[in-house]
Amino acid sequence: MHERPNRPTSSSAAHSGGAPSPGLPLLTSQSGIYYAHQLAPLGTELNTADCVEIDGPLDPDLFVEALRRTVSEADTLALRVSEADGVPVQRIVPAAQAVVHRLELTAEQADAWMREDLARPVDLAVDGALMTQALIRIGEGRHRWYRRVHHIAVDAYALSLIGQRVAELYRALVAGQPLPEGRFAPLSELTEQESAYLAGEEYAADRAFWSARTAGSSVTAPHRSPALPDTPDAGPLHRTTDLPAGALERLSGAARAAKATWAELVVAATAGHLHRLTGSEDVVLGLPLTNRRGPAALRTPAMTVNVLPLRIAVRPGDTGAELLRRVVLEIREVRRHQRYPQADLRRDLALESADAPLTGPMVNVKPFDDALDFAGATGTVRNLAAGPVESLAVGAAPGPDGGLRLTLDANPAAYGPEDLAAHEDTWLRYLDGLTELLLTDPARPIGTLDLLTDDRVREAVTYGRSEPAAPLTLPRSFTAQAARTPDAVAVRSTAAGTFRGANSAVAPAGASDGAPEADGATDTEASTDASTPGAAGTGTRLTFAELDAASDRLAHLLSALGGTGDTEGAGEAGDTREAGDARVPRSTAGVGGTVALALPRTADMVVALLAVLKAGLVCQPLDLGHPAARTLAVLEDARPLCVIGTVATL
Repeated sequence: MHERPNRPTSSSAAHSGGAPSPGLPLLTSQSGIYYAHQLAPLGTELNTADCVEIDGPLDPDLFVEALRRTVSEADTLALRVSEADGVPVQRIVPAAQAVVHRLELTAEQADAWMREDLARPVDLAVDGALMTQALIRIGEGRHRWYRRVHHIAVDAYALSLIGQRVAELYRALVAGQPLPEGRFAPLSELTEQESAYLAGEEYAADRAFWSARTAGSSVTAPHRSPALPDTPDAGPLHRTTDLPAGALERLSGAARAAKATWAELVVAATAGHLHRLTGSEDVVLGLPLTNRRGPAALRTPAMTVNVLPLRIAVRPGDTGAELLRRVVLEIREVRRHQRYPQADLRRDLALESADAPLTGPMVNVKPFDDALDFAGATGTVRNLAAGPVESLAVGAAPGPDGGLRLTLDANPAAYGPEDLAAHEDTWLRYLDGLTELLLTDPARPIGTLDLLTDDRVREAVTYGRSEPAAPLTLPRSFTAQAARTPDAVAVRSTAAGTFRGANSAVAPAGASDGAPEADGATDTEASTDASTPGAAGTGTRLTFAELDAASDRLAHLLSALGGTGDTEGAGEAGDTREAGDARVPRSTAGVGGTVALALPRTADMVVALLAVLKAGLVCQPLDLGHPAARTLAVLEDARPLCVIGTVATL
């Protein structure tokens, strides 16, 4: 069986009164934090902090009393960590009374004070160094409760439990009612539970699950800034966006049709977005899991969170519902095996270097509203520091008035502020696009979602060019040319075309019938294959007016099949699925934005290319000389809306 390092055993329950408790082993999640701290003892990235914005009347004396009582009940807030025989242990060393700073500052001064405290290094072995608690009055009926705690003591779930307990005690104190009995279990119960798990069969089963789940996986991350300065002590870069009222209901409605939650939709959007940025169809996200089982673990503040890989297959041809359902099922499986320690998984995969990533970007969704009720005054939690970030971390939580608060954190050693802003922009566009797709067009592939704003499209098109971009699209420019020179020859081919409107004639290549040639007229190669319609010996000339009309008719057919282009002013196409002898069969490969062309190099090819552009679709030419198996592989990959060809080529 897999051997683990020696761990001290817990020999007693948690502390009582002011006496230090005997040494307890670190939980496996704590161990990772401890060793990370040892690598950078003067760093501050392992601090977690938030600011609870309390708006409304607040009795500061009763609040401080409720806070101090809560601190005295939580073992994890009285930790001191040291080493015994080379193994880290934690002891509960309760303070006589928790220190709570009471300040009166402006909002700007309060923010500066909190930033300064966050920048202070923490000594894990010093009593009281793990946390700072402060109540800051910034105006009439406006207070800020600031709390900074080292990550070895708490995770986000633990901070939520502590906040709920403070609010509960405060309400009782204000009402003059008996104080509700404390529910926090001794920390020793959690260490004993984990020791039993690590020695049991469930651990072995979880190890087998993860061995199979991670086989052959590779981790990809979005583009990183080159040559960023090494800033190991800097905290993560952070961005917050508040989506307006109704955003949460919109996401919930989109997810509901796929039997999912809005939180799972955010995860799916993050996976799809990473796929679009990297091209990888094997996306590995980091999923924070509470790693809590049983009543004691669920009600006790501690650092238990376990970040494990969420491996999602993402393909451009997937529908939004398919991607979302895949995410739902994968999360369900991973949660069943969430207790397997991340450190053990890294060792199993030989990822011993801290620079070797286990996952890509982390996605942390809190599906619950963590607002606190202080006897009528509402406390809104604003995160200030979520702890270390390996690369990128995406967060989402309910916001006020039915809105949604989205956060992005980045490792400053890997990403710059511009990177984070660009990532936020495209991620928000992908989330909005996927939501709209699920609500209005669930059969549409996710590969068609647009991530670029008009400004970014213009920037990409004009990059490196000194002249301004063309004011008209190619189809509209061609139509304008056809109006100016309708009778000029646009296409001359030695092989006859088959679309209606082509003038066939027996003429050698390069022969002229006296029609004027306009700039941009196209010559096409002759086909020497006797089986090809219009073999050598016949020819085709299309004027601009004829080419415009023929491509309009075909563009109308394509638009009826799913095109999005502007075909206004084109001739009527009727209900047929043919244009001359050229066939436009429906594809069985699925709906998409691509049209495949199985045409010889005749005037037909020019007509079809222009029609595809007019319909706003993407063209995939097929090489008629390739083996059938290769052509089928191209079609399977492109999943075209239809294939255009002749009787001989289809």
